[in-house]
Amino acid sequence: MADGDKSVFGRKVFFIMPGISLESQILDRLRLMEYEVYVIDDYHKAKPILRKNPDSICYVCINDKLTLMGWHKFMKSFEDESVFSPLDMGIISHYITEDKRNEFLNELQYDAGFIVQDKVGDAVLHEIIKNLDNLQAKGIRKYVRASCINEQQADLLWIKDNRMFKLKIIDISSVGVAAKLSSNQANAIYINQIVEACTLNIRTDQILVDIKITAVKSAGDFLLVVIMFNSSTPAQSVAKIRHYIAENLQESIDSSIKPSDIDKTDYDAV
Repeated sequence: MADGDKSVFGRKVFFIMPGISLESQILDRLRLMEYEVYVIDDYHKAKPILRKNPDSICYVCINDKLTLMGWHKFMKSFEDESVFSPLDMGIISHYITEDKRNEFLNELQYDAGFIVQDKVGDAVLHEIIKNLDNLQAKGIRKYVRASCINEQQADLLWIKDNRMFKLKIIDISSVGVAAKLSSNQANAIYINQIVEACTLNIRTDQILVDIKITAVKSAGDFLLVVIMFNSSTPAQSVAKIRHYIAENLQESIDSSIKPSDIDKTDYDAV
């Protein structure tokens, strides 16, 4: 991705083996702030995933599974493949001695920072956010979107004048959706139309939302409808939508690699 693309679309942010506490205290809050966050739950999966997403930001959590030397070798090995040259890496550690930290600092490039989780309050979160913003993690986009094209069920429906209107969701963010409407239903909607108590069906969830139609465009044999969720939409509905977006994006990353792609290197032994 060129620098101009970064500034527009932002960048994926990966955390390798972050652990439960970091995920609940930091990652969930980053998602609420509309950073595009992913978890790599096994360092053996890191390289095949990052090869497909080299222009990303990646934090390596060096607390478990490998020794400090093993993690050092793991991070150093990324320098052996030119595909990783756009990748910005950082380190997160619960605790590390000054000598060991200096070994990492002197021998590794860590543009996303070296963060020790011994700080109180929100200091760790603020340090991560500062690094992410310096690396254009968000770009100018305001909201992370998830594609719903391949979902068996992802639609928005409401009833008006004893007629049911059902729109297929194309993609979704925490503030709205893009959807398809049959051309023969064009007279049923209009820009600035407000509809209360619509049902958003995604997978097995039925989510109550209030909407406003903000744009309608012809797209060949269907209409492309841009819909925003009104502020009257219940908070629990927005929370469910956010959960779906994170789940959808994570699944797309997890399914992008095959078992044969896995890195089988034992970095404690090399």
